[in-house]
Amino acid sequence: MDELRRIGVHEIVLPNGDILHQAVVEIMNDFVVNYYEFRDELPMVEWFGGTIEVMREEEGLTAYQNGKRIMN
Repeated sequence: MDELRRIGVHEIVLPNGDILHQAVVEIMNDFVVNYYEFRDELPMVEWFGGTIEVMREEEGLTAYQNGKRIMN
């Protein structure tokens, strides 16, 4: 069974340069499967704070914080 990891941060910088504030990135199998600004409290969210950069790589979207790739 694949495990979904939800991480909350102050900002997510998307590959096109757009910025989401107070947002969640969802990671499965080490790749970003979803991201969105949150309005309500969600279950199973790890709060990292700071900024995550979502980058487009050949295999799919990946997430980095402080230069380190976030995996599940």
